[in-house]
Amino acid sequence: MKVVFVNSDRIGDGDGPLGENLMRSFLYSLARTEAKPDALLFMNTGVKLTCEGSGALADIKLLAEDGVAIKSCGTCLDYYGLTEKLAVGEVGTMNGTVETFMAADDVVSIG
Repeated sequence: MKVVFVNSDRIGDGDGPLGENLMRSFLYSLARTEAKPDALLFMNTGVKLTCEGSGALADIKLLAEDGVAIKSCGTCLDYYGLTEKLAVGEVGTMNGTVETFMAADDVVSIG
């Protein structure tokens, strides 16, 4: 099982808008590759990508339609006041995240 762990709404620590563009580009490309991960796990500011108003929402929805499990950290959604704005996937738990990581053959961390 291949898992992509998205722990930020941007890639890298440099310029914020550049990092946000890179993340959107990554998710756009991932949604259009033939090989798909089994799951995308979103944590910390990464949960913003799965909520209403996200520029990456259409691409994440494409991944979900292709059978990729989409899970956003419930604690993170609560922290950012986004629980009611989750627009794709489901609310995940830390126990579920740990189980997914331990069952995975490969975890790719993006953020």
